[in-house]
Amino acid sequence: MTATAACVTCGNPLPEAVAGRRYCSNACRQRAYRERSSAREDSPHDSALPAPLDTFVGRREELASLARETARLVSLVGPAGAGKTRLAVQHVARRADQTWWAALAPVSDAVQAVYTAVGAHPLPNRSVRDAVVAEIERHRRPLLVLDNCEHLLADVAGVVSELLASCPRLRVLVTSREPLRLAGEQVFAVGELELPPAEADVTEALRYDAVVLFRDRAVSVDRSFEVDATNVADVVAVCRSLDGMPLAIELAARRITVLSPADILARLGDRLALLTGGPRAAEDRHRTLRTAIGWSYDLLSEEEQAASRRLAVLGVPFDLGAASAVCGVPDALELLTGLEQKSLLVVDRVGGHTTFRQLESVRLYCHERAIAHADISLVADRVVEWVCSVVEPEISSFFPSPPVVLRLDRNVGLLALAAKRTAQTGDWSRHALAIVATAWTSTPHGPRGATTELLHQALSRPMPQAYRSVLAVLAAMHHRVRGGWHVTRRFAEESLAIERADARRPGTTARALEVLASAEAHTGNPELAWQLFDEAAALLHESDDKLARAILLNSYGWTLVQHGFADRAAPLVREALTLTRLIGLPHMLNPVLHTAGAIALARNSFAEAVDLFRESLEVGSEHPMDQYYDLEGLALGLVGVGSDDERALSLLVSAAAVRTRYDFRAEPYWQTLLDEARAVCRERITAARLRAAESAGERMSLAQAISYALTARPHAGGDGLVSARELHVATLVAEGLTNRQIGQRLGISPHTVARHVTHARSKLGLRSRAQLAVWAGRQTP
Repeated sequence: MTATAACVTCGNPLPEAVAGRRYCSNACRQRAYRERSSAREDSPHDSALPAPLDTFVGRREELASLARETARLVSLVGPAGAGKTRLAVQHVARRADQTWWAALAPVSDAVQAVYTAVGAHPLPNRSVRDAVVAEIERHRRPLLVLDNCEHLLADVAGVVSELLASCPRLRVLVTSREPLRLAGEQVFAVGELELPPAEADVTEALRYDAVVLFRDRAVSVDRSFEVDATNVADVVAVCRSLDGMPLAIELAARRITVLSPADILARLGDRLALLTGGPRAAEDRHRTLRTAIGWSYDLLSEEEQAASRRLAVLGVPFDLGAASAVCGVPDALELLTGLEQKSLLVVDRVGGHTTFRQLESVRLYCHERAIAHADISLVADRVVEWVCSVVEPEISSFFPSPPVVLRLDRNVGLLALAAKRTAQTGDWSRHALAIVATAWTSTPHGPRGATTELLHQALSRPMPQAYRSVLAVLAAMHHRVRGGWHVTRRFAEESLAIERADARRPGTTARALEVLASAEAHTGNPELAWQLFDEAAALLHESDDKLARAILLNSYGWTLVQHGFADRAAPLVREALTLTRLIGLPHMLNPVLHTAGAIALARNSFAEAVDLFRESLEVGSEHPMDQYYDLEGLALGLVGVGSDDERALSLLVSAAAVRTRYDFRAEPYWQTLLDEARAVCRERITAARLRAAESAGERMSLAQAISYALTARPHAGGDGLVSARELHVATLVAEGLTNRQIGQRLGISPHTVARHVTHARSKLGLRSRAQLAVWAGRQTP
């Protein structure tokens, strides 16, 4: 049945003769015109638009993107205190068209709130919705802003969907802590303000929005405050500790009347109590950090609240598998997705892997709730269960499978929690597994594995013999890289004795044989060493574990090279290299390529050695702490070729600093080569250049040394050398990309990009980002 058309002015039915028209008569048409004119005169374009009294800081990129956006529904989504409302006000204030602002935080009826905001005139015999549509249709480019609608998502989604369908010229801007999830919705993530690097000086720091916001809000309560050389480090640290969140920074800055930046920083461990006292005119939930976060937490379902509390206990990034275990569900994907969409979880994607974390302020709030709900022990026990479930299946292997190592690396922060919990409960068997897990891991910022103290303490506790064997061989390996050959032999002998008594685990038996063999070779019994290596190889001969065989053959070959048997080592290392390439794990090539390079050095094939060590540096980038050996090998090759003694010396000095820092001692054979190479460099380089090369090596971090080693041509400027990564970042700056855009392209954070920019400018003596862009443009062929 076809609905009868009605006049939009009086509501009377339209006769069939005028079907398709909007008015029943000229009188109604004139009346509608007068009402529209009156509405335009009486209603300013920014009706009910909030009028902030303080300054607006930053968000230049976001404002520019919003100005270009053509989607009819745009949602500004972000965590508590990210500044979504202020950004919306700033954007809307630039418009010249009709705008209605509906503040939804204090209301419970979304439809009525929209009706009130639009100020629609009631129509006879028509619904509220029809009145709203009629009012919207009076305007050429109307904008409806719905502010803080996270507690009314379903209702808001319904009314927005209807209005957009009925009003083709309408645009809607939403601020919320999660999106509406409607078709055509364009979501803008409103996150942290841009943060300076930790070491930024005053000039550099004040180029970043987070620091400018802190300064402006501090000055508003204390006109004498300024960011200067005495407090810039503390101001930067405060902003970084608060994750660049505007509300938290504003509340911290307001404490400047009674606390210095250093005092504020010292008290941020109890930030929920510290960050209070927002402006009296502000909404209650924006007057303290606790209430701002609590507003979001209270809107969660019981399952999401429990997940937030339990994940907060971790205090470190985690992956999906660990989160599932901690939350006590088979798959936590939906839980994590919901929390991320509600801006209570941050997703980090680096190197193709995804991890999750909570902003520190959110984590501290949720941790308080975890204490109140007695979740602390529950989470610790679940972490222990998860760690043991990952380690136990691999305990009898020659070497843990790379996927297992990767899982542990991504969740390395959880291992300390598992070790602490098992020590507290006296669960020494599972404590041993937690220490094994720690010994299997590595991070980009420190040496691989557990500390000497952890290994020795764990071995002093009762545990199953199989676990003791693995821990003992790990302790032996730990002392091997530090040159403690007699201690290495003692632990390896203990492990081998356990394995021979059991005789059921060829993988761990072969591992004990391999470590003991290398120790025997360096403590005066090389013939026994070759026998032990051969026995280990025989155990793995029938095994399908290609990685184990490759590791064993490489160790055998490296030990042979050190004792003057390079030709005998060559076929073993060649097979190891073939197996490792077949496995398809580029980072596992690193030690094998190193040994192949050492063989090339022994044969005086210096150009081949340079190529092999360069390749090793390239493929080993996931574990930079393993690469000091490759820097040394590359330097030895360069000295042999005679092409770049200054670079070689810088690399030798940089690698030596790593060895000193972590007590990594070179084998006597290798140390002799290093000493000879440095002596050659000192003979061939002039005194001034010698000191410059050594000074450059002393100043370079390991990452900078690796970049320098792989740079085809050193870029000198100022006091230092621009690394390959810094040069790459500089070229992207020259293309006009922002730090965030550069970070997305390179898979690193905007903070890391900012650090590279700062370092490059400092080294080149440049005062601005524009000057860096000009310099980078000149470097491009």
